[in-house]
Amino acid sequence: MNLRGKDRQEFPLRVRKLAFARCCRNGSKPGIPQCENCGNVLRPGNIEYEHLVPDGLGGEPTLENCGVWCRVPCSKSKTFGEDNPRMAKADRVLRKNYGLTAKRQQIKSTGFRRAPGQHSATRPIVRKSEQVLA
Repeated sequence: MNLRGKDRQEFPLRVRKLAFARCCRNGSKPGIPQCENCGNVLRPGNIEYEHLVPDGLGGEPTLENCGVWCRVPCSKSKTFGEDNPRMAKADRVLRKNYGLTAKRQQIKSTGFRRAPGQHSATRPIVRKSEQVLA
C-alpha cells in the first residue's frame, strides 16, 4: 500500500480506443499504429497505454495523460527508470513528514568478553648460558 491514497486507476476502454486511433493517425505511416515515444511500429502484445504523469503522483486516466507506447523498451524504461523511483521518494517524504519512520535503535549487546590480563615478569629472566659465566 502506498501513502498517496488511491489504488491504481487503469484507462477506461473509451480512452484507450481514442488513444489508439490517435497513434494510428499521427505517425509517419498513416493507418499503422506507431509508438508515440520512439515511432516504432506497434505489434500485438507490445502495446502499452502509459500514464504520462504517473497515476501514483496524481495523473488522471484521461486521453491527455494517455500515451500509446511500445512495451519494450519505452514503457519499461519509463516505469522502472523514472516513475517508480519518483513514487518511492514521494512515499519516503510522506513517511518522514507524518512521523511513520521506524526509530533507529542501538543494538543491545553484552559485547565481547574482556581478555585476561597478561602476566609480566617480576624479575629479569636469566638464561642458563648466562648462569654458567657468572
